[in-house]
Amino acid sequence: MSAAQRTAALSELSVTEFLTLARVGLMPKGLVIGSCVFSAGTQYDWTVSTGEITQLSTSLRDARKLAIERMRAQAARLGAEGVVDVRLEVEHHVWRGARQVAKCIAVGTAVAHDEDRAPAKLRGAPSLRLANGHPFDSDLSAADFVTLLSAGYRPLTVAMGNCVYGLDPRELRKHRDRDEEIVVFTQAFFDARETSMERLQMDLFRHSPQEGRDRPSGIVGMTVSEETYGGGGASGRPIVEFLALGTAITELGADDPRHAPPKPRIVV
Repeated sequence: MSAAQRTAALSELSVTEFLTLARVGLMPKGLVIGSCVFSAGTQYDWTVSTGEITQLSTSLRDARKLAIERMRAQAARLGAEGVVDVRLEVEHHVWRGARQVAKCIAVGTAVAHDEDRAPAKLRGAPSLRLANGHPFDSDLSAADFVTLLSAGYRPLTVAMGNCVYGLDPRELRKHRDRDEEIVVFTQAFFDARETSMERLQMDLFRHSPQEGRDRPSGIVGMTVSEETYGGGGASGRPIVEFLALGTAITELGADDPRHAPPKPRIVV
């Protein structure tokens, strides 16, 4: 068995997920991973007042994009049509000199259409690759991915937007021994969350085709997560990142046999 074949045998899919994909003629080609270690400056470079740390927001966004591109390139080398169940993981480290370093990892399962194992009605189904020949990528689970296909849509790419906010610890001292809302922090969390969602949409539609078969028609499965890292307490200012994540989709071709409109049911 060659090295490529050994890689193709690896998969994080559960038995249920494997069978779900097999029912629509898709088989795993291998576990694909992309990574990027990114320097984001030092904590001394950042402003003290509560607000966005623009340099860190940009660095983390660029690092995630590089990790996804490298994961997608690995899937292309395996001959995959796309990557499902993509996970983005970030580890934050403060290195010597208070330098902030982020290690971003993108992990997913590469899949491709298998004519020999596909159901008869799905043999000859068109490729799910993008118009430029690159594999798609999606953070949808195998079950949600197959449901999306049956509804007449296909995934394009993982869409994301983020915002990193620094919180001035002096604000906490103003409210010491008092039970009341920290209005500045409340507004900061709201602004960061809204900014991350706006950037998700702006980045996607700015870099996506405005016409043609890969024109996005929407985003599904969007979530907004919050992570606190960096300093905190006596060691520095708290740092919070909001990450908006989803999958951009477009319609399947009218002749794609994967589209299975729901059958009417008679209810008595």
